[in-house]
Amino acid sequence: MSRDRMARAFADFDRIQQLVERAATRLLRVLDLPSWLDPEDVMQEGFRIVCEAVERWDPERARFTTYLYLHLDLFLRRAILRRLRGHAECPLWEEEEEFGDGIHETVEAREELEALQRALQCLKEEMPLAFAVVVRYFGLEGHAPCAITKIERQLGLTRGEGQGWLQRGLDRLRSLLQERDGEGRGG
Repeated sequence: MSRDRMARAFADFDRIQQLVERAATRLLRVLDLPSWLDPEDVMQEGFRIVCEAVERWDPERARFTTYLYLHLDLFLRRAILRRLRGHAECPLWEEEEEFGDGIHETVEAREELEALQRALQCLKEEMPLAFAVVVRYFGLEGHAPCAITKIERQLGLTRGEGQGWLQRGLDRLRSLLQERDGEGRGG
């Protein structure tokens, strides 16, 4: 990894720290975690995930903080679930298993994928333009991943309008998924 890439990724470290803290707090509140899982371990795992995310981040597609905003909850949830399935009482970051293809075979991963598909369908019905931008940007529903400027041209949007629809769509998806998490806990 180049120093330039790392510098670009961590240019807004305060925002990164804020995203990690929010994701960890949200998951600690949402998930019923055993007493041996230290909240500081969850935070540490969040920062480990941030470092790994720099490798997967495409600077041409989004700011690093935008990429994190979209992926951090899922990656952190997977790490916690892996640890819980392993029943090991050691810090999360000491785990050697990586996010491999095996995670997609778990019940939790299938449930998350189904929840995302339901949320996308709701977004399609509620906010069709936001849906069109989101699926093109991330390469879903048979679309190839696309830059926001190209999406704006494809959909006849003005410059900057696509970014607004992308953000509104992602906010609505996050809200739908959080509502699902609340219902799953019975409340």
